[in-house]
Parts: sequence; C-alpha cells; structure tokens
Amino acid sequence: MKADHRFYKAHGLYDFPQKKKGTVFKMYLVGTLLSSPKIKAKMGNSLNEGMIAPYKKVLNSDYE
Repeated sequence: MKADHRFYKAHGLYDFPQKKKGTVFKMYLVGTLLSSPKIKAKMGNSLNEGMIAPYKKVLNSDYE
C-alpha cells in the first residue's frame, strides 16, 4: 500500500484532498504500525481479509 501511495502522490492521481486532521493522523498511525515487521507478522492475512470482506457476499453470489 505504501508503494501505491507514493506512486499516486508522485503522479498526481489522487482525486480528493484529505483535510480532516483526525483522519490524516489515523492514516499515518496505521502506516507506521504496518511498517513494523513484528506487527505485520502478528496481523497475518487479516488485513487483506478485512479489505475484501464487503465484497465476499457479491463474489460468492455470482458463483452459486
């Protein structure tokens, strides 16, 4: 995700400014936590599972 962020920022591909200071702080905090190999190892694959969870119902209904 960090590489994606750097690419989008460098190429001006963000289509919205984030001006909510609390949200910006939370995103930096999450980024800092995810840069720690120890924390990343503890989380395992749960981050990916959390990102795709809202779409699982739609994806599973297409194959039934």
